[in-house]
Amino acid sequence: MSNKTETNITLDRIKELKGNDSQEVFAQKIHTTQSNISKMLKGMTPPSAATLTELAKTYHVSVDWLLGLSDEKEIGSKVQSHNLTAETVTYADTMAVLDILYQKGSIDVGYDNNGYNSEPDPSTIYVRDKVLAYFLDNRFRYSGGSQNIYDIWLKQAMAIYDKYLLMQWTDSVKTIYEQNEPKSLSDEAIASLIDDIANKRLKVVQTRSDGFIDIPDDLPFQ
Repeated sequence: MSNKTETNITLDRIKELKGNDSQEVFAQKIHTTQSNISKMLKGMTPPSAATLTELAKTYHVSVDWLLGLSDEKEIGSKVQSHNLTAETVTYADTMAVLDILYQKGSIDVGYDNNGYNSEPDPSTIYVRDKVLAYFLDNRFRYSGGSQNIYDIWLKQAMAIYDKYLLMQWTDSVKTIYEQNEPKSLSDEAIASLIDDIANKRLKVVQTRSDGFIDIPDDLPFQ
């Protein structure tokens, strides 16, 4: 494929993403200027690496698709953590994940762990999501052994949880989880539990205000 053909494909695909947006609106979306957009759309200047990156992030497309190197347009909106590496992850990636976790109620940011009436530390994070807490516990346990065993465990855990969307960690979800937490903890058992919660197979067991559980009247031993 010639450079000219590659350039034409890239330009066509950028125009496709722009759609009916004005140059000004398009420029704002990808954090550049209207002048740069005008020159780029006229073929006067090729898109910079920074522009390609912004296009990929904003429109959830792959850079390879933009460059005409692949026909696979869209990339998954979820973070495939088993594909992230310490060499490629950016601060923006990390900040995006933290923001999503906060929005989902999975973490509390600025958690006050110093006792009553003390100033919260904005850099302190408390993990509310029990599934993530279990993962972190296991990570701590396995990371102290051999690297091979850790890698095997991590790969297996990722495969188990990969098909489950992150739940909104509300008080009711927390209660349902705690009321049905498996006695024998394993990734498989926890994955089965969050599947039941996500598909609304479980409900909160009501308790009395005095801390005792209300026992239904129709139980056979009464």
